[in-house]
Amino acid sequence: MLVTGAVAQDQPGPGEGGPIILSNLGSDIATLNPILAQDGSSQAVINRLYPTLIGADVETFNYAPGAPGSLATSWSISEDGLTYTFTLRDDWAWSDGTPITSADVKYGFDAVASGETNTALTYILDDVAAVEAPDPQTVVLTLHAPSCAALTNIGPLPVVPAHQYAELFPTFAAMNEAELTAVGNVSAGAWTFGNVRPGEQVTLLADQSYPDATAGQVTPEGWIFKNVADQTISYEQFLAGQFTWDGAPEGREDEMRALAAQGYQVHEYPAASLRFIALNSADPANPQDGLDESGNAIDQGHHPILGDVRVRQALMYALNFAELNEGALGGEGVQLASHVLPSSWAFDPELAVYPFDLAMANQLLDEAGFVDDDSDPATPRIATEDALYAEPGTPLAITLSTNSGNEASEAIGVLLTSQWGAAGIDLNYQAIDFNVLVEQLTGQTFDAVMLFWGFGFPDDPNGATVNFSPVNDVVAAGFNVTSYNNPEWTALMDQANTVPGCDEAQRIELLQQAFAILREDVPWIWLNTSNVVVAAQPNVQGWDPRGQLVGWNESSWIIPR
Repeated sequence: MLVTGAVAQDQPGPGEGGPIILSNLGSDIATLNPILAQDGSSQAVINRLYPTLIGADVETFNYAPGAPGSLATSWSISEDGLTYTFTLRDDWAWSDGTPITSADVKYGFDAVASGETNTALTYILDDVAAVEAPDPQTVVLTLHAPSCAALTNIGPLPVVPAHQYAELFPTFAAMNEAELTAVGNVSAGAWTFGNVRPGEQVTLLADQSYPDATAGQVTPEGWIFKNVADQTISYEQFLAGQFTWDGAPEGREDEMRALAAQGYQVHEYPAASLRFIALNSADPANPQDGLDESGNAIDQGHHPILGDVRVRQALMYALNFAELNEGALGGEGVQLASHVLPSSWAFDPELAVYPFDLAMANQLLDEAGFVDDDSDPATPRIATEDALYAEPGTPLAITLSTNSGNEASEAIGVLLTSQWGAAGIDLNYQAIDFNVLVEQLTGQTFDAVMLFWGFGFPDDPNGATVNFSPVNDVVAAGFNVTSYNNPEWTALMDQANTVPGCDEAQRIELLQQAFAILREDVPWIWLNTSNVVVAAQPNVQGWDPRGQLVGWNESSWIIPR
């Protein structure tokens, strides 16, 4: 009883605790609109302002009715698997007092389905044909066909205050040109929007009307997302007490693990992301959508160099991962053979990574018609008449871009310049502003781009269609940025998604065949995943991460002032 009394006495009142302060690496957020968000920084803020239709249980990591921060209290599935009916809670309102209803779910879907917005959520349309709102607490989703990945694709449906958005945007297209802060001031999370100071930070304020606060109140006074140039600066500022919690820079994981001896709260979990290099196989001077309005493939042209699969495979063989791991990743990297993480139920341990084999790389480049005509390692190979898409005399040169601020990625770029140079490939490596990089990536005007891909939660391998299905090859909006289109791969993924009863064993067999094809085609170079090491300040009370869900209960954290 004495201990209980002491804890209760130390409990701050609503909004009286110190603020949560986290680092935002690289650049400002791009939007507060969940329909338009394409970058991780914007999504980190949006996730704290808007509810979701369905959420994941923090113990099972699977979608579950009534999960905190979500609207659906239950759902049912029709016998034919085509109709999902969700019942919504009735105890939650937007910050302006307007009840949250099914209309807010339908508006978000309609905006995505309109084709008028610069959204990256078009993959939702792969499964969902229509969303109806027959009454305020009911949402009915109709699928094109039974889908084993339906909940995975339904989960990201944006839920926005329809009454505000309809007033602000006379057409869905109007939101594309709206100012950053046009939305966000009407929200429904543990936090409300405070302000954005460009180049500095985003500030959110405690919202005591949030019904799912784990302590019955939002204890911190606010949530601050502070811009930091790179991971090293972020880590040093964390050690100086300026951030509530932080992740270890790549290569310094052991250093963060050792902080536990000093009282820091250290947590480790398998990353739900991977570092990749997207290789553009289409003509970057003339980007095209993958399909026309009738679903027929549109001629993508060919990248003069990367359009040949032999060149893409040569890049894999010329890549010395052991050297990259030692020189840039502190030995913590895990090389990947495909788009499936080792933690996934569909991971294939028999699918081999490409070995480092410079002789094979040289052989493939010779076969692709790029020759070393002067035996000078300082000059690149030159295209001959045997090259499929490059004009004779074209140097074997590509530009690799990544976002500035990630020291490990920048180190990889330097090492790859040397490694690929040994095979006669002239690599122009550049680290640029993140938002500029995303514009190049989604605009499909690049040669090669190195970034991270985060996986949905809960993860379903059929989500790879977001990156490699032609329906998601949409210039400036879709995430099939390499214009990959292999009908055999697409057919296998479709079969895996429609297995009767969603039998896991059958799905695994089909999925593993599909990912073996990706390995051979090399639309991406899957560089690495790793374990993630994070730590919170010693004085943060209530920090209780569950796997990758580090901030699931952040509304209840007690941070002494």
